[in-house]
Amino acid sequence: MAALARLFLAHVIADFPLQFDGIFAWKKRSYKGCLVHSVIHAAATVLFFLGSLRLYSFWAYIILLIAVHSYQDYTKVNLWKNPEDDKISYFLIDQILHVAFIFVALLFPFSADAAYYGSLLPAEWLILYNDTAFMNIISGAILAGWGGVVLLYYMDKSVYKVDLGELNRFERSYGVVERALVVIVIMKGGLFYLLVPCLFLLRLSGMREQPLYRGVISLVFSSVIGLSVHLVNTYAAF
Repeated sequence: MAALARLFLAHVIADFPLQFDGIFAWKKRSYKGCLVHSVIHAAATVLFFLGSLRLYSFWAYIILLIAVHSYQDYTKVNLWKNPEDDKISYFLIDQILHVAFIFVALLFPFSADAAYYGSLLPAEWLILYNDTAFMNIISGAILAGWGGVVLLYYMDKSVYKVDLGELNRFERSYGVVERALVVIVIMKGGLFYLLVPCLFLLRLSGMREQPLYRGVISLVFSSVIGLSVHLVNTYAAF
C-alpha cells in the first residue's frame, strides 16, 4: 500500500500541476512532448522512492513507466486532433489507464518496501516522507485542486456549452486553493467541517458573476475526494 500511495502521489503531481500548458501543447505537436512529460513523471516517482535507488527492479519499472506513459499520451493526443474531439471520456479513460499501470508496480520486488531512512533528507522530514497517510492527504489535495480545474473545464465545454476563460483562470488560482482546503478540512474533521460552507460563500462573494454550478461541483468534487482519502487512511492497511 505504501508503494501505491507514493506512485499515485507522483502521478497526480506530474499529471496536473507539473503538466504546464506549454508541455501540453508540445505533447499535441510531437511525441517529444509526450516523452518529456513522461520523464518528468519518472523523475517525480524517483523522488518518492529514494530507498529503492539501488534496486534493479525499480529502474526497470521506471524505464517501463516512461515507455508506456509516453506511448499512451501520444495515442491520446492523436485521438483529438480536432477541438471537438477533446472529450471528458478520453480524459477519464486516460487517467484510468495511468492508475491501472500504477498497480503493475506490485509485480516488481521494489514495491515490497518503499520506506527510506537515509541521509538525503533531514531527519525531521523522514517522518512525513515515510507517512503513507500524509502522502494520501497530499495526493487528495492535489487531485481535488488541479483535477477540479479539468473537471470544470469539461463541464463548461461538454455540458453547459460555455467558454469562460476568465473563470478558468479563477479556478486555477482560488479554485485550486479552495478545493485543496476542503480536503484538508475534511481530514481534520469535527468543527472544521464548518469551514466548508464558508469557503463556498467566499467563492460566491468574490466572483458574483460566476455560474452557481461551478461552486457546487467544486465543493462536491473536493468533498468526495476528501471523504475518499479519509476512508482509505482509516481502513486501508499500510
